Amino acid sequence: MAIKRFGVVRFDSDDANYGGWASVDGQPGYRIGSVGSLDNDTLWYTNLTFQAMHQCNLTRMPFIKRTTYLNSWLQEGQADVCRNWGLLRRNHTEQAITEALSQIFGNVMRHVAAHYDLDLRAVPMYDNLADQIRARLYPEKDPHLSPEVDAALGAAHQYYTYCITPRMPEEEYVEVRFSVPGVMYAREIVDTIIPTDQVEYISGAQLPPPEQRLQWVLEQARPAMVQVTVSDVHPDVASVVAFGNGARGGSNRSWVTHPELLLLANYADVQIHSAFLFSEYERLPPHVGLPAFSRLQAMTPSAELIASNHWIGLSRENPYRLETQRDGRAHSPRATWITAYDRFLMFTHALKLHRYGLAVKRFGAGAVTVIVPKHNYRDAYELATASGLLAPPNIFNDIEIQEDLQSYG
Repeated sequence: MAIKRFGVVRFDSDDANYGGWASVDGQPGYRIGSVGSLDNDTLWYTNLTFQAMHQCNLTRMPFIKRTTYLNSWLQEGQADVCRNWGLLRRNHTEQAITEALSQIFGNVMRHVAAHYDLDLRAVPMYDNLADQIRARLYPEKDPHLSPEVDAALGAAHQYYTYCITPRMPEEEYVEVRFSVPGVMYAREIVDTIIPTDQVEYISGAQLPPPEQRLQWVLEQARPAMVQVTVSDVHPDVASVVAFGNGARGGSNRSWVTHPELLLLANYADVQIHSAFLFSEYERLPPHVGLPAFSRLQAMTPSAELIASNHWIGLSRENPYRLETQRDGRAHSPRATWITAYDRFLMFTHALKLHRYGLAVKRFGAGAVTVIVPKHNYRDAYELATASGLLAPPNIFNDIEIQEDLQSYG
């Protein structure tokens, strides 16, 4: 059945059998009794988690999407969208939040359908918008190059760097996520250079002497992915560099791409053992370009969500519907380089905040998350925005309240 409308549901709890608020295309919200109240010619974006969808046996209802559909690189889904755009329960009713989200969702999906030629005569089948866009840009799965290259690309692929943080009492501190302007950043990511698929293995015996290898690799015009041992990270930045903290579970990272090697070479001792050299750098093909947004459009949540999903989709392994391998879906050189470039760019912001004295928890996916005192946001706000990051919209109002209460009496 064709999709005719776009709606949002905010259930009262993480259970589709309970009631909640619903709205279609920004129209007045209304109460529903359960998921059974939803029509199937509307694409519904809900606040249900992955676990709730499975427990309620909704995984075979593709017209009902879970909470992370619009921002699958964050854990809290709708809650994160609301936080990023000031749609908070303390400022707005649940009905108003639902109506605003449904307007945003409708705008996003109609623009995606038009720009990426998404056929809405069928229900979008992917679990998240990033994979949906990726499948439109690259309809075929990325190929496996060889078991050895695949393993190295997978090992070098990492979404976030999780920093080593000081121990702080949880009741006194909160996490605040500062991000870069979404559309501008997406343009920079999509404009980066990536390796071709042709690759050559260089063994340790073929490399220069150990003391010359780092310089030899850094001077390569060809894209390099090297097997390394990292040690003696400079103590001033060791907690932020945190090499490999954020890699796939159970792995001990030993492969890095050219962008990450450039970063590590400045702050640590890096021993190189072997390398894969790709034939050359190239740019993404023209059809992978970002949709055109005016400067005004670029400041809207719809444009930011589209732009972020666009590049995030390019930075992942093959989506499940393109490749269902149990022993690992292929990571392309494109995906591994994009994630490395993203973390390289975000490291510069994270390092600034660290040197300003803020505790950085993680960086990547176009943002830096810091841990700040629960009742004193001003320092973090001023330092982060001075370095070019955007703060959550509610933070300035919070600062005013905090300082007013602190000055009382």
